[in-house]
Amino acid sequence: MMGAQSQISADAIRDAKNKNMKMRERDLATQLGISEAEYLEAWIDHGVERMNVDLSTFFSMLKDAGEVMSLSRNESAVHEKIGTYESFSSNKHASIVLGPQIDLRIFGKHWTHAYHVTKQLDEGKTQRSFQFFDTTGTAIHKVFSRPQTNLEQWDEIRKVLTKNPPKNPSFKTAEKTNSEPYNISAEATENLQADWAALQDTHSFQAMLRRHKLPRLEAIRLVGEKFTTQLADDTIELLFNRLPADALPIMVFVRNSGILQIHSGPIKNIKRMGPWLNVLDEDFHFHLRTDQIASTWLVRKPTKRGDIFSIEAFDEEGNQIVLLNGYRREGDEADVVAMWDQIVKSLPTKSEASEN
Repeated sequence: MMGAQSQISADAIRDAKNKNMKMRERDLATQLGISEAEYLEAWIDHGVERMNVDLSTFFSMLKDAGEVMSLSRNESAVHEKIGTYESFSSNKHASIVLGPQIDLRIFGKHWTHAYHVTKQLDEGKTQRSFQFFDTTGTAIHKVFSRPQTNLEQWDEIRKVLTKNPPKNPSFKTAEKTNSEPYNISAEATENLQADWAALQDTHSFQAMLRRHKLPRLEAIRLVGEKFTTQLADDTIELLFNRLPADALPIMVFVRNSGILQIHSGPIKNIKRMGPWLNVLDEDFHFHLRTDQIASTWLVRKPTKRGDIFSIEAFDEEGNQIVLLNGYRREGDEADVVAMWDQIVKSLPTKSEASEN
């Protein structure tokens, strides 16, 4: 059964796909005016099975499936990593997958709908995936099988999570983000600046935003040039085109409401395809709609170990698209971080680009 807001039948959805075989499912769902999860609902018993959302069981079992592809995205960026789901742990606030390839922070309260999808591809190949969605039917995370995947373990996960699945799910309507600029008093701005200056750890940043009741972009705008600088619109592309020659490892963060997915390492193969800027490396694919970047910022966060400089890009509604950091996974990476800091401080600012 489709979500309550759907005005199109399952037969009509399947017929639309058969008439648009080359169109991506996500794009077709948007064209039809439904969510991606609602699109999958039309294919129940046609290669799609509903699953229970049991994240502890899923991630604990997934490690033994071996190599898979992990995909997380938001509206403007797609982050894909090939590897194994290792070192899963969980607490009441978040869960973690902390392997050398796949590195995730999981916010389970947003994971509402889940499916196993079996799709027949050309040349007799079969694509298998586990797909997870929020209350609106918007994708949070997907896991795809690979040629090296242990399909016996994969199928065991499917059997466990499709036993007594939920019936007739419904989907909420997505709420629009408030994109109006915030106006706060001079005193509130000074308090924000003082709290920002007193940061000891980047993990305290979100808590600081909650205390001040500010969205991330608004805090970045309001805190002042001591901590943030707006950069030129094409900053991300300039940076990505430079990094392969420098062979500099970085960290690439993409998040949505339910997950933060992280790449740590160098990036090598950069290709532009229409509006998409792409990284096409062996174990990391990244796809960025640069035309949807409304603002890009250099952000300085003080910590006990020294300042951390990040590049953050946002869309027109103030949602973070991507965050880039210097590489810090192996402990003492002072030389690598120093090179990163030097590069990002040399990037053209918004005002400099306007003058040119």
